[in-house]
Amino acid sequence: MVQNPASKETIQKLYENMGSNFIVFVPQLCSSVSSLERLEQLDENECEDMNVLELWKMLLKIHLFSSLVNLDLSTFLRANFRSTSDTEKRCNLKYVNVVACESYNYLFGFGNDKDSAIWQVFRILAAKINNDELIKDIDDLEQRAREFENIYAQREDRDKRNLSIHYDSDPLNVYNFLSQIRDENPEINRASAFLKILDDLSVFVNKYIQKFQIPLICSTNNYDIDIWEKINHFPDKNGKLFNNLDEKIASLGKQLDRTVAQCKRPKIVQEKLNLDDTFTERLQPLAKSIHPGLHIFFIYLDLASAIRAYLSSEYYFEKQLNLRRINIVVYEGFKHLYGYTDSDHLESFWQQNISSVLKESTNTSLTDSLTKIESELKKLAVDKGINNKQLRECSVHYRYKNRDNTIKLFHALVKANPLIEMNKALKLLKILPELTKLNTGSIGVVYNSEYEKIKFTNSQTMAQIDSLLTIIEQANIVPESKQKTIDSMNKIKRLLSI
Repeated sequence: MVQNPASKETIQKLYENMGSNFIVFVPQLCSSVSSLERLEQLDENECEDMNVLELWKMLLKIHLFSSLVNLDLSTFLRANFRSTSDTEKRCNLKYVNVVACESYNYLFGFGNDKDSAIWQVFRILAAKINNDELIKDIDDLEQRAREFENIYAQREDRDKRNLSIHYDSDPLNVYNFLSQIRDENPEINRASAFLKILDDLSVFVNKYIQKFQIPLICSTNNYDIDIWEKINHFPDKNGKLFNNLDEKIASLGKQLDRTVAQCKRPKIVQEKLNLDDTFTERLQPLAKSIHPGLHIFFIYLDLASAIRAYLSSEYYFEKQLNLRRINIVVYEGFKHLYGYTDSDHLESFWQQNISSVLKESTNTSLTDSLTKIESELKKLAVDKGINNKQLRECSVHYRYKNRDNTIKLFHALVKANPLIEMNKALKLLKILPELTKLNTGSIGVVYNSEYEKIKFTNSQTMAQIDSLLTIIEQANIVPESKQKTIDSMNKIKRLLSI
């Protein structure tokens, strides 16, 4: 069945409804956090039944989590609806899958992580309390959730989640994944399916909050959100930055497409001429030399999209969730570009494709620039604003192994300062053009080196072809077959002589 695209009126209504989520869920989120933090302060002497106390905490955690994920999905879908180009849409939509995978993992886990998932802990707790109705409701909800996993949380989906967050040592994998996001319907369907789980969770949690008479502190005042909203402001006079980034995304998106098309051309030639894999294998050093430039494209596009999403947000928590995304892009983008640890650095695009190539160059302009840029990269690598592993963990994972990060993420979101986050982004963006120039220089070095190797190999191959042509010309075979063979071999000669 063919799905018709939604009308502008339908999209606008959906956009507004998701905006109203911030009015509904932020107070619920604050209430859950405040109530849970109060319960965490109780000790064994203040509670008659520790299992019941743990049950209260568990229900509040799920309530907190559900509100947070509703806001997350609303943020990325609203950013998608505000996008003005396919490239920007892709940069926004890819995070819907990230939220779905991370959310499902928080609740139910994947693989060996299932035992640490909150649902398994909840199940064990329900068995201790020995409440048959609770155990049945837990089983029923999990069964319905498994249907989501079977459709939207398979290995392929989790691989896409990794490419969205962590990028890849082969940027073509990232590009191929992004190019598959051709329209928003699959990701909207994914979001709708997970929102159904959240609705079921809400009914479940509210039922047992009432049944066990869990006290809720219904107030946002504890976290001074109104004050933070006034303080945390980033000015963009007349929308200048917002509009400039729109033009930058459109321009870089086209450049990225052209660059990738050039990278894929040898494979196309190989297939058209029925050549074996040695043809493209010989070009691999040159292809890999372009990888840093492709990765820089992704950093630019992701940061530009995230900043535009922030600047066009209408609600405080919507803005803060987009700031958190800026933090993720800066951390993960720099990790592949240069790295924070020795092992990161050895595998980085800088070390593999730029520094190791240019350090022996006789071009003093390049080597001077190399030294200058490396000094700046080293400063960024130890900058606590950028190299903040704890903040990065709670920004990406609602739960990491047995560490529940939802409360940490809440506090980080409330207090995240746009001036600080933008400064981090601008530090990285400022250095990217210089890195692009160095990468252009390293590509030139690799090209010259590989060209000489290929030319030498080709000259040997062409000598062998000439010998074969002499034999074929003297052979007593059908003239038409002879000429066809000679034409084919001359075609290969022309290709090798390019």
